[in-house]
Amino acid sequence: MRIEIAEPGRMTQSGSSLLRLIQNNNMPLLDLLVREAVQNSLDAKDDSDSKYVTVKFLTGNFEKNKLNSELDGVTEALNRKFTDNICSYIAIRDNNTVGLTGKLHYSEVDDNHYGNLLKLIYEISKPKETEGAGGSWGLGKTVYFRIGIGLVIYYSRIKNEKGQYESRLAASLVEDETKSDSLIPVYKGMAKRGIAWWGEEFGENQTKPVTDSSYIKRILEIFDIPEYCDNETGTTIIIPYIDQNKLLGSNQVNYQNTQEMSIIPVWRKNGVDEYINISLQRWYAPRLANPDYQYGKFLKAYVNSELITYDSMEPLFQIIHSLYRKTVNSSNDDILSQNSLNVKIKEIRLKNILKSEISGKVVYTKVPDSVLKMTPPDNKHDPYMYLNLDILNKENNKPIVCFTRKPGMIVSYEQASEWTDGIEPTAKGEFIVGIYVLNSENRLTITDKDYSLEEYVRKSEMADHTSWNDFSIKNKNPGIISRVQSHVRKKIAEDYRIDEKSSMDVKSSAFGRMFSKLLPPEDFGGHSRCGCGSENGGSSGGMSQKTVGAVVSFLNEEISYTEDGITIPVILKINGKTDKTILEMYIDSENGEISTDSWERTIGLPMPFEIYEYDIVSDKNEIMTTVTADKEDKISGVLYSLITTDDSKIGYKVAIEYGLGKKFKVRLNLKIRKYRNDMRTVIKLGKVD
Repeated sequence: MRIEIAEPGRMTQSGSSLLRLIQNNNMPLLDLLVREAVQNSLDAKDDSDSKYVTVKFLTGNFEKNKLNSELDGVTEALNRKFTDNICSYIAIRDNNTVGLTGKLHYSEVDDNHYGNLLKLIYEISKPKETEGAGGSWGLGKTVYFRIGIGLVIYYSRIKNEKGQYESRLAASLVEDETKSDSLIPVYKGMAKRGIAWWGEEFGENQTKPVTDSSYIKRILEIFDIPEYCDNETGTTIIIPYIDQNKLLGSNQVNYQNTQEMSIIPVWRKNGVDEYINISLQRWYAPRLANPDYQYGKFLKAYVNSELITYDSMEPLFQIIHSLYRKTVNSSNDDILSQNSLNVKIKEIRLKNILKSEISGKVVYTKVPDSVLKMTPPDNKHDPYMYLNLDILNKENNKPIVCFTRKPGMIVSYEQASEWTDGIEPTAKGEFIVGIYVLNSENRLTITDKDYSLEEYVRKSEMADHTSWNDFSIKNKNPGIISRVQSHVRKKIAEDYRIDEKSSMDVKSSAFGRMFSKLLPPEDFGGHSRCGCGSENGGSSGGMSQKTVGAVVSFLNEEISYTEDGITIPVILKINGKTDKTILEMYIDSENGEISTDSWERTIGLPMPFEIYEYDIVSDKNEIMTTVTADKEDKISGVLYSLITTDDSKIGYKVAIEYGLGKKFKVRLNLKIRKYRNDMRTVIKLGKVD
């Protein structure tokens, strides 16, 4: 295949920037891959009579010489990079989907109808337009480039506009162009962008996908992957040159037994195929092997030749699957009824905001460890390990609450957040497990547009779709998510409230136990606590705190939610007694705040949230400038900066420097992005060196 090298130009992405687009440094890469790849397949379901979409994850080896010789321009570079001739790959293959439809080249596009092929292979940031689709940002597909070396091969078979079957194949490479071992050659002396495609030549430095079936078959044979045949349509994505050890160790929570010896779950020991099997259950338990799925075709998933059935699922995921099905089907033939578990189903109602008050249902139960097969002779792992969550306390168990909307993918598992705060932990040996299922077909009544609840929630998700967050419609924030969270935790808490004596026995702080050695000194960082997750509960509004040189007030009424995160406005009053003021972010725990330095230095993980920028606002409520981590701004003799952590380069400290004796007041809009939902942040006046 001929190479097409992306040329530099205005408003264009580089390979290095694409690889950073979704900065999810907490979720394992294989989980990101499973979530994105399966959702793409489900969104591409065809209109056949089949009741399911089939997705197969394939793993295997290939000979590098056979592949490299087909990639014009990088053959020798690839041969030098990999000394072993036998290398590994992952492939994702779907059936009962429409495949990569649309035009083969931009010159053929009319009225911006790009089609699936151009959007997936040649574009970035072009969102899906179908209501109820899994993603709305168009950025999730960048995960394919992070799994191996950035090389991805796309093969698809479609039924074209003439009713004829047509195959198409192309490849792309996204790499960090700044690295010394980058593969893509320089084109005509131009600056590198780190992006290239391969296909059939279509003019100077231009390609389009190959449609020659015999050539496509030759490429597929390198990986021992069959062609689609008969009336099959679908897409196969092949990611060569994977590092299995790297993938299995990516962003994994570390666990220890009572002797403080490391525990590695079996799915992280036995190869990527076993990990993918668990990951499919982890994220798609509601739709996996579920003929009662109410929004279209259910998911039929294989790992190599092994079909995942309800009976083959882990007990924890059977429970989540069965709880989800309870919202539409009261079948008694499941793990819940077989073990006589008391299942609660509650409607979550919101007044004056929806056409029907019912925003969704929360279904939950209390599960003994014997049902989870944690006891002999099975001795299965702790549920938190199956979910890649921290074990916050070894004396009791935090509740596990997950949530999902129309696509049937679990958005997140929560154990210490707005979804679970106030739900008492259970004694060791039992677990509260619940799922909130959105009433996707409901409509909003607060906007002139016919706006579904599904679309509102979909647009509230971050680019990696790991959380729901409120945002404003026409300058009005309906607070749907926060109200749902409040009702969910209240319903569960009321049913599982325990008496005061028992509460005292299990009330020990999860963070206090896990991070007791990391807590800052008693007088560290100023006086009273303030910020998100403060002592008074809720967010930082209406509160203030003082140091010798400054007073900070948090404007609760003006907190706003955007697709990027949350914006918290603050007012700083400087009284002239110092020459520097700091606003600093900490991790909140019941025993005190954990400093960023302690977290990154001792735990070895990046901060779970960041201040990615802040606005400096004038008295007329106009933004004078925006301060980011890579620049400083000086206004009226005051120097503003944003300091990042040493390791992960995450912004966590606002520094304001000025002359001694200077008095002034300034408003800052702090813009915060979070990467984990099981932790809270505190923003407070920090210690000045």
